[in-house]
Amino acid sequence: MKILYYLSVIFIIVYGLFLLFQVPFIDFFELKIMDLFYRIRGSVNISPDIVVVGIDEYSLTSLEAEKDVWPWSRHHYGKVVKNLFNAGAKVIVFDVSFTEEDETNPMYDNYFASIISKYKNVILGTYLINEKDTYQKYNEKIKEKLENNITYLNYTYKMKNFKSLDFIQPIEIYKVRPPILKFSSLVPSATYEIGEIDVDGVVRSLPLFFKELWANEMGISSGFLPHMDVLAVAMFKNADLTNLIVDFDKRIVEIKDLKIPFDSNGLFKIFYYGNNIFKEISFYDIETGNFNKDIFKNKIVIIGYTATAKGLYDLRITPFSNNTPGVYIHATAIQNMLLGDTLIRASTWLRLLFTTLAIIYVLLFSRSKNIKINILALLSVPLIFLVSYMLFLNQIYLDSFFPVVSCIILSTTNISKNLIQENKEKKKIKEYLYRYVPDNVADYLIKSGKLTLGGETRNIVVLFSDIKGFTSLSEKLDAKELVELLNSYLTRMSDIIKNKYNGTIDKFVGDAIMAVFGAPISFEDDIERALKCALEMRQELRKFNSENNIDLDSGIGIHFGPAIVGNIGAPFRMDYTSIGDTVNTCSRIEHLTRELPANIIVSESVYKLAKEKFEFIFLGEYRVKGKSMPLKLYELKGEKNV
Repeated sequence: MKILYYLSVIFIIVYGLFLLFQVPFIDFFELKIMDLFYRIRGSVNISPDIVVVGIDEYSLTSLEAEKDVWPWSRHHYGKVVKNLFNAGAKVIVFDVSFTEEDETNPMYDNYFASIISKYKNVILGTYLINEKDTYQKYNEKIKEKLENNITYLNYTYKMKNFKSLDFIQPIEIYKVRPPILKFSSLVPSATYEIGEIDVDGVVRSLPLFFKELWANEMGISSGFLPHMDVLAVAMFKNADLTNLIVDFDKRIVEIKDLKIPFDSNGLFKIFYYGNNIFKEISFYDIETGNFNKDIFKNKIVIIGYTATAKGLYDLRITPFSNNTPGVYIHATAIQNMLLGDTLIRASTWLRLLFTTLAIIYVLLFSRSKNIKINILALLSVPLIFLVSYMLFLNQIYLDSFFPVVSCIILSTTNISKNLIQENKEKKKIKEYLYRYVPDNVADYLIKSGKLTLGGETRNIVVLFSDIKGFTSLSEKLDAKELVELLNSYLTRMSDIIKNKYNGTIDKFVGDAIMAVFGAPISFEDDIERALKCALEMRQELRKFNSENNIDLDSGIGIHFGPAIVGNIGAPFRMDYTSIGDTVNTCSRIEHLTRELPANIIVSESVYKLAKEKFEFIFLGEYRVKGKSMPLKLYELKGEKNV
């Protein structure tokens, strides 16, 4: 049991270190279990506030047929925005960048600008320049144009509890590459970047803010800029986009009544709803007016690439698919923020406590040496998953991989240890039984497990056999001859007891043999077999004398009664034996063969149960040591002729 305690302490310490240093290896498996929970749960029913307008293969080929190939002229976007707002859309978000002028006709930019200027509730997405070295390699004219286009900085966060920023590690980028000034000066713009993905390449979070180092270096602003999805939520809630607040102490972004949480990296944990949650309408159908206007009433519309838009790759891995268009990730994140949904990862201390409790559960069921009880410790595995899954359904993920692995290792270690120990004990018993009981009896006991360790009281027939005058014989032979003779004698007697009459040889005491019938297995004919065994032992003795030209004689005593039978001794040395008054009485009956003219003497209890099948001669009543009353004893003469 000590090894389990040591392992348990090691596991808890190791897990604590894993959590402290955020070991990616462990996190990889935790994230996969999280994805499994998503798939088990399936899709959930919500009333979404977002509709997707898809730049899909159908739209691409349809406009190609009209002589406009990708990238499209801006007047298409103007028509789509106009039609959507006329259909009742509240906010339109572009998961598409407009960082260069229209390649076909600059007048199309003017048209698009006029449309978004009229309707206002449009957010333009754009991308980031991550490295300073990359930006410095830009053409000077492009850099000058970008540095004069800083309207996106109008939406920099107002910061609360700035001192707590020391505990936050936001994603840092060098500069935002905004839409052209003709657009960005009219409507808000922000990055649509997903940010850093998890260790397994799956998108499970989205940054609520980035820190733009360029703005900070220039002293223009703090550089803490909101994500496009945050601006979409704020616009939908009719909030002032120039007065968005980030609280670094509470780790929330405040938008009116909404409190959007983020972690130490500024990441919002996405809670996925499943597949086919958001309706998708083709871009071309919106432009041509071939759609149901009721779909867009008071909705946020996100325009972006879909999975069928070949050549416009914007596919990500999510818990539900390896090819999820980025537009659907934005739709999910925005819907999460509006509904207050997010998948919270349990705190470090809660994870450590959960693992500790799981290990304690295993230790409780590992205290027993009973394998069946030990196996109950493995129930910790489904219990861990069940608890974690139930919390997951309530948008809390409690890590389960390390607790499960720990419990499996501890449980299997304990079960293996106990199995090895049990097999060792069975092997010892097996070796003992095969030496002293018939093979078929030994096989039965081992297979059935009916051998009670520790002792039990049962009725048995005890047979004692001893050589008369062995001392005088030992004086005539040297040690080697005496041992060879004795071993030969005991072997032949033992073979009769063990193999012919299914008796159990309890022990050898010098030249004496103690055998029992009825233990470890009792049969209906225990007394009959014992008496037949005694008669054949006498016959075998005569053959033995004749073969060895000697004149040995033996006395046999037989008694029937209750005795304690089982493994008796010390932990390091024990034997399967019988003890009690029945055994002592039988030994003293056998000693009377030296005083009485009888070679096989039985007690009254044996006589009464066997007189119908065997012939006996009453010898009289005799006192034996340990008995207050005299015993009626009989000589066994043989079997009756039936």
